[in-house]
Amino acid sequence: MPKVQARMRSLLQNGEKITPKQWKAEIQSLQSEYDSIGKEQSKTTTELAYAEVISYNKKNLEREHQNESRQQDRQIERRTKTQPNQNKKRNDVEL
Repeated sequence: MPKVQARMRSLLQNGEKITPKQWKAEIQSLQSEYDSIGKEQSKTTTELAYAEVISYNKKNLEREHQNESRQQDRQIERRTKTQPNQNKKRNDVEL
């Protein structure tokens, strides 16, 4: 784009007139450049969205694994707390 601007400025500074055909050719050139950039940008946007989804899913999976681990730890903790009480009750009944 800077090349195009420099070329247009040099034409205008030299006093040359730009014909409608030149304008149309320039517009056509810029439009095709814009279209190719738009396609590239669209592809990049899609790839970025994929990366964000993958990152979110990874964090979510890690969180779920941590929650499952904590839940298992709590269940084990509860079992160990209730087992001594059950043994104490059994001992009381046996006496």
